[in-house]
Amino acid sequence: MNMQLNSKALGLTLAIIAGAWWFLMMSFSLLTGIGDMTVMMVGGFHPFFSYSWGGMIIIVIEHLIGGFVFGWVFGWLYNKMLNR
Repeated sequence: MNMQLNSKALGLTLAIIAGAWWFLMMSFSLLTGIGDMTVMMVGGFHPFFSYSWGGMIIIVIEHLIGGFVFGWVFGWLYNKMLNR
């Protein structure tokens, strides 16, 4: 019996996890200053990133979109390989 993944559900799950992670990490760093260098270094790989509250919103949106796309594509490919 083959068990297929729900691509949409996987995409939404990864989007929520990725967005929530960056929201919590950036909020904590902006409020306390802890990890600011690490966040700025990793954030440098993201377009339109800045170490600010506005930058946090942008990076969260980027990860919501990217997480959904990555999860959906992974689920779709998994299901295609399963049916071979």
